[in-house]
Amino acid sequence: AAVPAPAPATARPSLPVNPYARSGAAAAASSRPPANPYAKTSSTAPTRSAPAASSSASSRSRSQPTTGRWNQGMAAAYAIGAGGGGGNRPLPPPPPDASDNPHATFSQAFGDVEDSDHYRKEVEAIGGSGGASRHDRARAEQRAFDASAAAAAPSPSVPGNVSARDQHIALQPHVLHVSTKQRGNAVLNHIRNVPFSYSTMVPDYIFSPNRCALFLSCKYHNLHPKYIHRRISELRTDFDLRVLLCLVDIEDNASTLLGLNKLCVVNNMTLILAWSNEEAARYLETFKAYESKDASSIQRREQTHFADQVADVLTAARSVNKSDSAQLMSQFGTLRGLMAAPMDELSLCPGIGEKKVRRLYEAFHKPFSSVQARKRRKEKEEAAAKAKKKKNNDDEEDLFM
Repeated sequence: AAVPAPAPATARPSLPVNPYARSGAAAAASSRPPANPYAKTSSTAPTRSAPAASSSASSRSRSQPTTGRWNQGMAAAYAIGAGGGGGNRPLPPPPPDASDNPHATFSQAFGDVEDSDHYRKEVEAIGGSGGASRHDRARAEQRAFDASAAAAAPSPSVPGNVSARDQHIALQPHVLHVSTKQRGNAVLNHIRNVPFSYSTMVPDYIFSPNRCALFLSCKYHNLHPKYIHRRISELRTDFDLRVLLCLVDIEDNASTLLGLNKLCVVNNMTLILAWSNEEAARYLETFKAYESKDASSIQRREQTHFADQVADVLTAARSVNKSDSAQLMSQFGTLRGLMAAPMDELSLCPGIGEKKVRRLYEAFHKPFSSVQARKRRKEKEEAAAKAKKKKNNDDEEDLFM
């Protein structure tokens, strides 16, 4: 039987041709960015030598501060750059860096490293999720400390922002300067004899450029024992006379004052105790009033005249004054004659009574040695005992007779 011929294969219907389709070369050309009509061609662009380009780049890079993320190589690469006219574009400002601030701490200068994903992954790999949480808490505490330190420290870039220590130079000399920390202190209500003003400074009170004082209450010291140590360390070596004015406002104060006394000896300070606010105010007024006077005003003056020297010697005896000294010298003429005179001649001097004569005579003839005094006292007691025994014997004989 004849095999039937296979049915002719039906052709697949062809899709309609897109009249807007482009060839491969045209499509590749269309994927490029449009040419800049204002850009210079390679034939017309001026050629620049390598030394000139490097010198221009180095001059531009020197105008920018060199930080960890902005160095001369990056500045030069940006200055030369790709694209026509790239070397003529101005350099962008460098990113802010905490290392440019001389007062920045270590965590402030390298804080961006801790914000990176790589650093956080390493922390989690070492300590797990608990280590990451502990690390976050430590970072928060450190940043809070840095913020407080930055608020306390003055920034040199801000004009007029001076520290409390620099304020000491501009203080007026005729005023008792009180720190602003002492506002509300009850001691200030009793200062009436000297003018005072509030100032920003390190100590609590400044009497003169080299004399200052710190105020401390014993009750506050028992609650905050580390406070006075910090305040003393802040003084450094700026003052020659450093006074610790302590207000004793507790009953059991022996151990507290003993510790403060030792602290003042170690830190070369003068401890002044005041038992009331009025007394503390008087101390402050006295220190301010005598700021320009030396210690000679309270020291004993050496006499240069002979009459004054003799008066100092004779008035050492009780109840003998300067007028008695002048009368004795006019009576005997010399100190040798006065010391050799017996008690009868001393009693003839007008204005010299029996007590004065006896005390003067003992002062001239009584030995100064305590050993001799004990020996003389013993001899006197033995003589009195012998006299009493003899008297008793005489009485007994009279009875038998």
